[in-house]
Amino acid sequence: MSVVHVDVVMGGRSYRFAAPAGQETRLKALAARVDALLTDLRQSDPNTDRDRLLVLACLQLTSDVADAHGKLDDQASAVTQFHRGLAERLEKLLPAEA
Repeated sequence: MSVVHVDVVMGGRSYRFAAPAGQETRLKALAARVDALLTDLRQSDPNTDRDRLLVLACLQLTSDVADAHGKLDDQASAVTQFHRGLAERLEKLLPAEA
C-alpha cells in the first residue's frame, strides 16, 4: 500500500502526516474538525494555553465518540428486540411439527 504525505492546519499550526493513499480527504476532514473545535474553544476562552486546549479538544472528541457508541448500542439492542419479536410471531404462525 502506498503512503502519501498530507499537510493540514490545526490550531494555527501546520502538520504533515503520512496517510495511506486514498485517505487524504478523510484525514483533511478529521483535521478540519479538530481545527474547528480548537477555534471554538479558543474563542470561548482566549487565555487558555495550548496544552489545555488540546486536552479539552481530546475530551470533547472522546465524548462525541462515546455518544456515538451509545447510539449504536441502543440501535443494536432495538434491532435484536425486533428480531426476537419477529421470530416469536413467526413461530406462532408456523404449524407445530408432528
